[in-house]
Amino acid sequence: MESQGSKHRRNPSVKSSRPRSVTKGPLDATDDPLAPPEILTSPRQSQVQSPGGSDSPATASPAALDRLAAGDVAAARKDLSFLLRPEIYHPLSQLEIPPPLRSDFPSPRPDEPLSSSLSALDKLLAEGHFLLAAHLSGSLLTSPEVSPTDINTIFSLLYTRLACLELTGNTLLAAQESKALEDLNSGFYYLESDFETAASEGDRRCHPRHIVPWPLRVLAVRLQSIGFGDTRRGIAGLYELGLEARREIMRPGIDKAEKEIWKERLADLGIRSVNALIEMGDLDAARRQLDGLKGPKAKNDTDKLRKALLYVRIGDVGAAKEILIESSQLGEGILKPLLNMAEGRYGDAVDEWRGLLEKNINKPNEAMIAQNLAVCLLYTGQLNESRALLESLVSANNCFQSLTFNLATIYELCSEKARNLKMQLAEEVSRQSHFGEINVDRTNADFKL
Repeated sequence: MESQGSKHRRNPSVKSSRPRSVTKGPLDATDDPLAPPEILTSPRQSQVQSPGGSDSPATASPAALDRLAAGDVAAARKDLSFLLRPEIYHPLSQLEIPPPLRSDFPSPRPDEPLSSSLSALDKLLAEGHFLLAAHLSGSLLTSPEVSPTDINTIFSLLYTRLACLELTGNTLLAAQESKALEDLNSGFYYLESDFETAASEGDRRCHPRHIVPWPLRVLAVRLQSIGFGDTRRGIAGLYELGLEARREIMRPGIDKAEKEIWKERLADLGIRSVNALIEMGDLDAARRQLDGLKGPKAKNDTDKLRKALLYVRIGDVGAAKEILIESSQLGEGILKPLLNMAEGRYGDAVDEWRGLLEKNINKPNEAMIAQNLAVCLLYTGQLNESRALLESLVSANNCFQSLTFNLATIYELCSEKARNLKMQLAEEVSRQSHFGEINVDRTNADFKL
């Protein structure tokens, strides 16, 4: 293993200073890498060409982009045994889970190969057992089957562990465990390349390459800011990732598919920075950041809706309405009734939600639309209709968190035997089939037990 000195050495190519409030950062700089090619202002950007000459994004994917090739892993020679210490990973409990939803924690057998354990982990994730997956990931990370130099497996298991803890409401545990990564901008986490060979081959390794997958780095920024009790650390971390994304976008020789991935990542970091400011409680800064995000207008209605929902969250309903006016497609979607709810016009919202259900054009969001309709019915005093609608959603194999919580609230309002009804609800949810889109290991709070 490399010495502690090398592990904590800062890479000279990475800027780690906190972004100053009086300057523009990588997420709102004037020279915008998200701009279309015809308006690029950087000479380096204007010279970038796709090797294949194709106008459409190619086959590159974020997963393939972050996975280290066998030769890279061999060249890295990193000993990650400091991430395999048992004391890092907290024991998990199911005491806060209703009895009908509890399952035995899986543990790898001593004679079981690692590939079999990883397959079992994939099955748990596919079935939505995120707490069990978090437990199994921690068990594998501390088992002798995982080599300290198996970089891809270690980071994959660690990401699964932290993400599943967050999805199951154990964010504080995930924040504490993320501290084991220490400084992700340390030179230890960079793969030093053979600059002469790389430059002659024209590959992407002509500059130091981070060995930690991008999703884990983004997740760690937020978790470490919580774990170290420093909210500004999260903002600074996002800006550092933004600087890296901009450098990758402007790198000569980058192919078009990879460039599109980095553009998407940079745009995502801008939105995450707004979320981080909202979590800090600085709504004024969040509004300014949201207004100052550079780049072309949102590519699709999903991006526009995402931005509008952030405006609603910070209380700027007027700005959200402007987005609604600009897009005729959003006018036919969920944004209009949501804005009616934000302004307390629940009667109008009921009509809007009913209209969306009758149009039958939002099949993937039908359960969410029906639940919002039920909430509006509750606020307009139609308690029985609201209860019947939510119960029909549960019977149709829907059991997401807000649905069960809202139905449990209605049980408390309309029955003296609310606890029995909520236990029956938990039992019904436990009998449903799940496909990994919803967390099955639900806590008592989800059912108000």
